[in-house]
Amino acid sequence: MSRLVQLAFATFTTLTLCASHLAYAQEVEPESDIKVLFDGESLEHWIGDSKFWRVENGEIVGETTEDNRPDKNTFLVHQDGDFDDFDLTFKYQVTGYNSGIQYRSEDMGGYIVKGYQADFEAQCHKSEHGNIDKYSGMFFEENGRKFMAQRGQAVIIRSNVDNPKKPAIEVVGSLGDPIALEKAIHRDDWNEMRVIARGYTFTHIINGRVMSFSMDEDIAVRKASGKFAFQLHSGPPMKIRIKDVQVRELN
Repeated sequence: MSRLVQLAFATFTTLTLCASHLAYAQEVEPESDIKVLFDGESLEHWIGDSKFWRVENGEIVGETTEDNRPDKNTFLVHQDGDFDDFDLTFKYQVTGYNSGIQYRSEDMGGYIVKGYQADFEAQCHKSEHGNIDKYSGMFFEENGRKFMAQRGQAVIIRSNVDNPKKPAIEVVGSLGDPIALEKAIHRDDWNEMRVIARGYTFTHIINGRVMSFSMDEDIAVRKASGKFAFQLHSGPPMKIRIKDVQVRELN
């Protein structure tokens, strides 16, 4: 099979799977299948450094300041079981810097995790056109392979035997211009993040717009299940607010 035919087949397969995820995302599912992960009153079933995490006005609040910042990225980790295939939704606001939702992640202790991340951030990157949002919606692996799909990309991730931490990333399709997609993100209002994990395919959606789609074929290191966690980044002061965290497990 020629390289051109291989690429065409990979592109067709990936975009077909992406379309399948989108079709699923539009289905109406029974409310009884939904599991609420945050009760709006306490951090029951979550663990994090109390210097940075609290509940306020029915929301999870994570905050760092100039005088109270972690040395490393710190996480609020869900403790009530691991999840494999799922449809997760929550609402968020973020100011100051960068955050994300971890999934299929491993609790390393000390409020540190390793695993997949759907990124969300404030407009914290400087450019000639002013501050921009580079990463919201991308596919990242915390304490692992790092950047794997940028906003607007459909990718296949394959192993790199020479350097396992730098996999071979093949961009096989476009979900839209990343700058145009970023316009769907609210800066002064709530955003809805949705993450769909089915097998080793992952769809990140913000406010109904698909931001990235990834197939992880890196067999040696990909993860079949794990924990959810929210991130507070080390670095500049920041604040995140989270509410309406719920998940539907998929068969």
